[in-house]
Amino acid sequence: MQRLAKTVPAGRDVALSMYNERMATEVIPKLTYEEFRRLPEDGKQYELIGGEVHLTPSPTTKHQLTLFNLSGSLFVYLKKRPIGVVAVAPLDVRLSPDTAVQPDLIFVSNARAKIIGENYVDGAPDLVVEILSPSTAAHDRATKLALYAEAGVPEVWLLDPNAKTVEVLKLQGKKYLVDSALAGDRNLTSSQFPGWELPLTELFDFRGRF
Repeated sequence: MQRLAKTVPAGRDVALSMYNERMATEVIPKLTYEEFRRLPEDGKQYELIGGEVHLTPSPTTKHQLTLFNLSGSLFVYLKKRPIGVVAVAPLDVRLSPDTAVQPDLIFVSNARAKIIGENYVDGAPDLVVEILSPSTAAHDRATKLALYAEAGVPEVWLLDPNAKTVEVLKLQGKKYLVDSALAGDRNLTSSQFPGWELPLTELFDFRGRF
């Protein structure tokens, strides 16, 4: 992952005092989430991890089609059984005063709806979904899983569009254990969504393009 510090050209007119005045060194001090939200918009997607700003790569076509297939199925389910809310990136999920990430998809149950704010989600969702790619897989598995565990996210799904696999992870104590590893003609299910299932052949349906 690239830090924002490496994307800010020297000499750029920066409105916020938290930028180092000597732009030639391209140093940005650690930020709180409130300071992070005040950074100038540049059309790119960033995450704040431990006060450091990280640039997230643009998603691939496979990534977007997978997200479309999953979110579409869940939206239909929740329309009939409104037990909570599903939202997709870009949307900040603030896990601590200096950490805010953008999972590919989140589910927040009605019981925890108070964490949904107008501009961001303030706390751990009931479910986080990350769609892996070669450029993000290590970051998602190492850095972000640790953040989700620390924040108390009870369930995480890791979807791999290239391998066409799904790992369902559940929090046990302070770490995640694999509850199920799916491939082939298996169906994705979850206790979060009683009666819902999505065949992997539909989840990873790329319309014959890949």
